[in-house]
Amino acid sequence: MITTLKYRPFVPGIRRKVRIITFSIAGILVLFGMMCSAYVQSHQYQMQLEHSYQRALDDLGDYMNSIDVSLNKGMYAGTASQFDTLATELWMDSSGAKSSLGQLPMGGMNLEKTNRFIAQVGDFSMALSRKVEEGQAITEEEHENMEALAGYAKKLSELITSIRQEINDGNMSMEQMQESLKNLQEPEGEPTINSGFLDFEEQFTDYPTLIYDGPFSDHIQQKEAKWLKGREEIDRGAARGRASQFTGESTMDLKDAGEESGAIPSYNFTTDTLTVNVTKQGGYCSWLLNSREIGMPTLDAQGAIEKAKQYLEDHGITSMEESYYSTSGGICTINFAYQQGSVTCYTDLIKVGVALDDGQVVMFDARGYLMNHQDRALESASLTKEQAQEKLSSYLTVQSAGVALIPTDAGSENLCYEFMCKGKNDQKVLVYVNCQTGEEEQILILLETEGGILTI
Repeated sequence: MITTLKYRPFVPGIRRKVRIITFSIAGILVLFGMMCSAYVQSHQYQMQLEHSYQRALDDLGDYMNSIDVSLNKGMYAGTASQFDTLATELWMDSSGAKSSLGQLPMGGMNLEKTNRFIAQVGDFSMALSRKVEEGQAITEEEHENMEALAGYAKKLSELITSIRQEINDGNMSMEQMQESLKNLQEPEGEPTINSGFLDFEEQFTDYPTLIYDGPFSDHIQQKEAKWLKGREEIDRGAARGRASQFTGESTMDLKDAGEESGAIPSYNFTTDTLTVNVTKQGGYCSWLLNSREIGMPTLDAQGAIEKAKQYLEDHGITSMEESYYSTSGGICTINFAYQQGSVTCYTDLIKVGVALDDGQVVMFDARGYLMNHQDRALESASLTKEQAQEKLSSYLTVQSAGVALIPTDAGSENLCYEFMCKGKNDQKVLVYVNCQTGEEEQILILLETEGGILTI
C-alpha cells in the first residue's frame, strides 16, 4: 500500500513573524518586570520615607515633653548645680528638637517663631545657668519668662501628641500628613496637621524676647547584686522548690524555661500563664508574672495596697512601706521602698501588681531590692532640716519633710532631706537636698491622675 503525503507549500516570512511575535512578548515581559521592579523600589523608598517622618515626629514629641518637664523643674531649682544640670538637659533637648523638626516635610510653611522658640529654650537656659554659677540671682522677669517658655512647650507637646494619636488611630496616614504639609491645604473633614502648627505659630503673642513608678524606680543597676553577694548557689532542683513555695504551684507543673544571665543570674520556670525567676545565689524570687485575663474590678487602689502588703508579709519581706502606685489594665502596681528607721530607701524597691478583680498578686519584681539592699550604717546629717530648707526656691511652699536615701546616676547613694512642696498653680513638687552638702540632688513633679500618682 502506498501512503500519499499531502504537500504543504512553504509560506515565505512565517518564521520571521514568529520571531517578531516571540521577541515582542519577551520584550513586553521584560518591560513588565522592569516596571514591577521599579514599583517595588518606589514603594520601598516611600515606606522608608514614611518611617523616617514617623520617627522624626516621635522624636520631636519626646524632646518637647522633656523640655516641658525640665522647664517646670527649672522654675523650682534653688542651687547652681541643680540648675546647671537642668540647663544642660534643656540645651541638648532643644538641639534634638530642632533637628527633628527640620526632618519633617513642612513644605512652604513658615515656622520661624516655632524654630526660634525651640532654639531660645536652650540658649536662655544656658544663659541663666552661667548667671547662677556667677552667684547672681534670677530676677522675677527671668522667672516669668521661664514660666512662659514652659507654657509654650506644653502646648507644642500636646499638639504633637494629638498628631501622633491621629496617625496611630488610623485617622491620618503619614502620606496624608506629607501632602498636607506640602500643599498647606486639606479636604474638609480631614485631620489638619498644618493648621495645628500654624495655630501654634499664632500663639506667640507674648513670647519672651530673649513615674510610673514613683521616684527613682529607674536608677541604674550596679554590676553586682549587693544583697546576693556571698550567698550560697543553689541548683535547678532547689530553685524549682523555691518557685513552688513562692507561687503555690506544684513542682510538677513548673516547666523549665531556661536561665537568665546578667546582674542577677536566675533559673526560669513557667506554667500556662505564670513566669517565675529564682536567683541562683540565695534562691530568692526575683520576678513573677501571671498573664491571666483580668476581669471586672471589685477592688479599689487602697484595697490593692492592703493585698500587696499582706503578700509581702506572707513571704517574710518586712520593713517595706508603700510610696506610689499606678493602675492600668485592671492591675494596680504599687511601689514599696525599704524603711530603715525613719529613712526611706528609694534605692531598695519592690513592685507588686495586684489584679483588681479578685486581689490576686499577678506581678512581683524584687530586682531593684536585690541589686541595692544591704546592711547600711547611715551617717548623721551635717545640716539640719531647717538649714536644708533654706536652699529651696522661694516659689515653693513646704508641706512636709522627711529623710530619704536616693540613688545617683553614678550608682552611689545620697542621704537627702525630702521636701514635699506646693509650687505655682498648686503644683506638687518633691525636692531632695543633700544632708551633707546642701546641694539640690533632684527635683520631681508629682502628677495625680485617675490611674494613680506619677512622678516626672
